[in-house]
Amino acid sequence: MERFNSSFPTASPDGRAGSSQGFTSSQNPPVSGKKINNGGQRKTQKTLTYQGSGCKVKVSGNRFSGKKTVALGLLVSMFFSGCATILNSKYQKVAIEAGQGQKEVLVNGKVVKPEQGAYLLQRDRKPKQLTIRKEGYKEQHYTLMQYKRPPLYYLSWVPFALTFAPVVDTGKKAYDYDKSLETDQGPVRIPDRDAYTKNIRINNVAVNLNSEDVKYRFFPTYRNHKRRQDKKRTKTSEETDKIEVTQTVFPDLLNEVLKENGYIDTSNRAIKNTYLNDLLVDASIQDYTLNHVANYHTVDYGGMVYVDLNVRWQALDFYKTPVYSQTINTRSGQFAIHDYDRIDGVIHDAIKDALEYGLIELMNNDKMIALLNDREQEQMEEQFDELILPRPTKFVSNLNDAVKSSMTIKHENGHGSGFLISESGHIITNYHVVSNQENIQAIFEDHSIHDVEIIRVSKVHDLALLKIKDCEGMLPFQISSSKDISIAEEVYALGTPSAEDLSQTISRGIISGLRSIDGDAKLIQTDASINGGNSGGALVDKNGTVLGVVSAKLTGPGIEGVAFGIPSYEIFDRLKIQMQ
Repeated sequence: MERFNSSFPTASPDGRAGSSQGFTSSQNPPVSGKKINNGGQRKTQKTLTYQGSGCKVKVSGNRFSGKKTVALGLLVSMFFSGCATILNSKYQKVAIEAGQGQKEVLVNGKVVKPEQGAYLLQRDRKPKQLTIRKEGYKEQHYTLMQYKRPPLYYLSWVPFALTFAPVVDTGKKAYDYDKSLETDQGPVRIPDRDAYTKNIRINNVAVNLNSEDVKYRFFPTYRNHKRRQDKKRTKTSEETDKIEVTQTVFPDLLNEVLKENGYIDTSNRAIKNTYLNDLLVDASIQDYTLNHVANYHTVDYGGMVYVDLNVRWQALDFYKTPVYSQTINTRSGQFAIHDYDRIDGVIHDAIKDALEYGLIELMNNDKMIALLNDREQEQMEEQFDELILPRPTKFVSNLNDAVKSSMTIKHENGHGSGFLISESGHIITNYHVVSNQENIQAIFEDHSIHDVEIIRVSKVHDLALLKIKDCEGMLPFQISSSKDISIAEEVYALGTPSAEDLSQTISRGIISGLRSIDGDAKLIQTDASINGGNSGGALVDKNGTVLGVVSAKLTGPGIEGVAFGIPSYEIFDRLKIQMQ
C-alpha cells in the first residue's frame, strides 16, 4: 500500500515535477589589454545558462540595452517556458453546476462570489477544496486540480517545435482546471422534522474490519483519476490486522449534524428523553476503501482523498432494543490534501462525510420514516384489557416489613429492584429493568430465589408487571391511589443500588417537587440517595405505603440529589390493573 509520506514519487523520471530548474548567468569581464570595437560601442561577453531536465544549454551573446534586452529575455523565457506559463492568466473562471436554488460556495474554506455565473480559481498548481452549501441540504465537497493543457500550450509548438521546449513547460499557469464542475449527484436533502417526529441520537459508531475489508486505491495524477475512477482495482494491505473499535469520536460529530437540523432536543429541560419521543441509532463500519489521488506525481502539489464505506445501521428504541437495520454503501465527497503531515485529519473528515451520507439515506428510508412517526405503542397500551388481581387481605405496615417485601430483580445482564403488590407474588418494576431479558429471577432478603415471568409491560410509561411462579402467602405493599402529593414529605427509597450484595438498602429523603413530562404524565422528584440498581424499587412513606416507583436519576458534574419516581397512582392506571 502506498503511504502518505515521502515515499510517494516526488518527481517523474523526466523531471516534469519536483525538479530543480531555473536560470543562472555569469558575466565574463573583458580580456585584459583588449577592446572589442563595434562602431565605437563597447561590448561585453555574456553567457546565459539553463539547467533543466538532464541537460544544460548555454546561450552566448553581447550585452544589449533597452528594448533589445527585454526582447532577448522574453525570447529566452518563451523558449524554455512556453506561451502557457508566460501568457496564461493568473485566474481561471470555472462554472459550478449544483442544481437549482440559491447556494453558497466556499473555496478552501472561504466564501466566494460568482462573477458572471462563474468562480475565479487561482492557477497555482495547488488543489482547491470546494464546498457547496444549500439550506436544507447536506454540504457537498469537491476537489479541483489543474490538469489540462491550455490552448496557449499548443501555440508554443508552432515556433518551438524543433526544440521540444513546450515539453518542459510546467509552470503554475501551464495547466487549466475543467471549465465547469458538474456534480456527479444532486444535493441530498435532509428530511424535515415536524412536531410529531421523534428525536434521533447516534448512540455508537463502531469499526469492525477484517484485513480483507481494508482496501486502498491510488491514482498517480488527477488526469488518471478522471479517466479510471470506476475502473481501477483496489488493493488490500497484508500488514493490516483485524480492526475492532467499539467507541469512536463519530457519534458526537454526527449528533452535531442532527442538532443543527432539529433532530436533537436542545432545550434546558432536565427530563426530555422518552420512549415516544426518542430513537437511537448504532452504526458499524464493515468495509473501508481509501481512494488517494496525487496531484501530478508529486506530494509537493498536494492531492485529495475520498472514502467508500459499507456501514450497517441499526435503529434502537428508547430502551436500546433493535427495531430496524439496513446496510448502506456510501462514498464521501472529495477532500483536498494541502499538507501531507495533516493527512489523518483529511481522512477523518472524509469518513465523517461518508457517514453523514449514510445517515441521511437511512433517515429517508420509508421504514425509518415510519419509525420516526410511530405512535402505535401508545394506542396499543390504551387498549389493554383490564387485568383483575385478588385484593390483598394484609399489607406492609412499617419499614421492616417493606425491606422483606422488596427484592432484587436479576438477569444475566445485570439487576434492578422491585416490590410485591399481591399475595400471589405479583411484582412491580421498571420496564427498562427487564427489557429484552430472559431467565429473570427475584431474590428476597432471606436470599430465597424465585423464577419470575413477565405479565404485562408499558414501554411508554416504563412499568412492568411480573409474577413469581407458583407462589402464595406473600406480604404486599399498599399502593397509594392519591394524586395529592405533598412537597417536602419524608420518603424512603428501597432497592439494590450498584451491587447485589447491597440488596434491600433504604435511603431517606424528601419529595422535592412534582414534574410534568409528556402529556398528562408526571414524575416525583426526590433527593433520596438513588444509584444504578435502584430502578424499579419502591418509594414509600414511613408506614411503608408506596408513593412511587424509582425510575431515573440525573447524573453529571455538579449534580447531586436529583432523582425521579413514577407516581404510584400511575401503576394501576397505565397497566390497567384492578384489585377485586
